[in-house]
Amino acid sequence: MKTSPIFIVTFFALICFACSTGDNIIEQNMNGNEPSVVSYIYKTYNVSNTPNTVKDSTNYMISDNKIISSSGLNLETLSQHASNYGYVNGKIDEIQSFNNGMLSRIQSFTYDANDDLVEYQSEYIDPNDSSSSFERHLFTHTADTIYSSWTRSDDGINFDISVSDFKIVLDVNTNRTYLETYSYLNDDTQFEVNTYDANSNILNESKYIVLDNGNEFLSFENNYTTTTSENLFNSINEATFTRKNLMLLYHLQSTAVNSINAKSISKNTLNTFESTWGNSFANFEIINMTDDNNNTTSSDFKTIISGDAIARFSQEFIFE
Repeated sequence: MKTSPIFIVTFFALICFACSTGDNIIEQNMNGNEPSVVSYIYKTYNVSNTPNTVKDSTNYMISDNKIISSSGLNLETLSQHASNYGYVNGKIDEIQSFNNGMLSRIQSFTYDANDDLVEYQSEYIDPNDSSSSFERHLFTHTADTIYSSWTRSDDGINFDISVSDFKIVLDVNTNRTYLETYSYLNDDTQFEVNTYDANSNILNESKYIVLDNGNEFLSFENNYTTTTSENLFNSINEATFTRKNLMLLYHLQSTAVNSINAKSISKNTLNTFESTWGNSFANFEIINMTDDNNNTTSSDFKTIISGDAIARFSQEFIFE
């Protein structure tokens, strides 16, 4: 068994698994007497400019607590991106993504009779020749563990390229507490253990590598604190995908540490984030704005090295 590098990370990849063109997977579960969120804006910034300028902005439209579409513009390349979300019997069924008006990706979701997700498939379409490549994730649900396989295909029929196998454990609150990953490419096994508070806010992610001799090596860990405000980003995600499905797909997000993925699954708004990755050479700053009802109206995330911001993104919620 080979020992792979500790999570090869590309700084500032997008936060969610949904789409490489800027389609974040988000969801909402608003209380009846609170104002409804009608849209959500995600921005990335060019931090080499002073003041920072917006690099890309995506607006997600929300109806009945769920994302129905998005539209955005990269202000540096003038590339336009958009997506449409489809539902069947209240469950997310398909997401179609577009670049400059051309279909670029189709994500589909398949469920069993118990409404458990059993297949997630993503088709990537090359706009130059309309050729496609495919990725498929199959899920097998047992009493205490969910098993998943990740394979690829060139024709959408023969998924004969194995990528990874996973073991996933959820607690009684549908929080993912354990993930084990076997990589066919690297022939190695890694796992992580996650802990949560009583309100399902993630507190710690400890990531381990299994060495050739069978010993376990702590690669790095992430630690979080939260505010008392409801995390609208999470509540929108849960309404769109369900919390269980978020946990089953959580590992498909970017592995970039400064993506701060926990913002999509914690019930309350993130307040602080610290990581031991890379010997803690980076600091992370989160600034939240709230209204008189303690609703978080916007959040700004920065990654800082030696006093300089090297990455920045923000979230803004629009109420009706």
